[in-house]
Amino acid sequence: MKNILEISKVINFRFSRTLIIIILCSTIVSGCFPVVATSIVAGAVAVSDRRTAGIILEDETIEIKFIKEKINRYSSNKSISISATSFNRTVLLTGWVPSENFKQEVAKLTAKIENVRHIINEINIGPPATSATFGKDVILTAKVKASYIDEKNLSGIVVKVKTESSVVYLMGIVSEKEASLAADIASRIVGTKRVVKAFEIVTDEEIRRLESNVQSEKNN
Repeated sequence: MKNILEISKVINFRFSRTLIIIILCSTIVSGCFPVVATSIVAGAVAVSDRRTAGIILEDETIEIKFIKEKINRYSSNKSISISATSFNRTVLLTGWVPSENFKQEVAKLTAKIENVRHIINEINIGPPATSATFGKDVILTAKVKASYIDEKNLSGIVVKVKTESSVVYLMGIVSEKEASLAADIASRIVGTKRVVKAFEIVTDEEIRRLESNVQSEKNN
């Protein structure tokens, strides 16, 4: 009976992974792939976030404030296409700007946002990516996330994936072993040009402490 259940889990994981890719490919035609990509992959497997609810809220707030600042300052400048991804108050900046001055300006702007403790500035200098490139990036992100579902040592861990022009950025609170595994899997996905590990590396002892804190928060 145990073997049957294990086989069933494997089939379900593989089916979920295939289903994600099929739906993503079909939704690109309708233009709604960003929302679908996020919602399907997020719900494909139960995950364990090592951040507390308070930190998760802070990360979401940081991203919202960045969007507001971006709109206020750069909405009329079509040569600027940037985004901020926050995880445990570390902010990954990606996208495209016309000059090094703009790149540094965006970093300084982000640093002023409340609760930001660290910035990883991966903004590129050059013209913004095309919509076709953006679509490929969304699919690649989904493929990476789906591949993590199949990996038992990563399927229950929150790894935030951001792709920019086929460069895959990985964020999360992980051990050195988990970071290496996640990066290796992402690097083997067809279409990946490069993998950037933007992880926060912690010890196994620290992971146990963080997970204990999160569990205690859920129980209260």
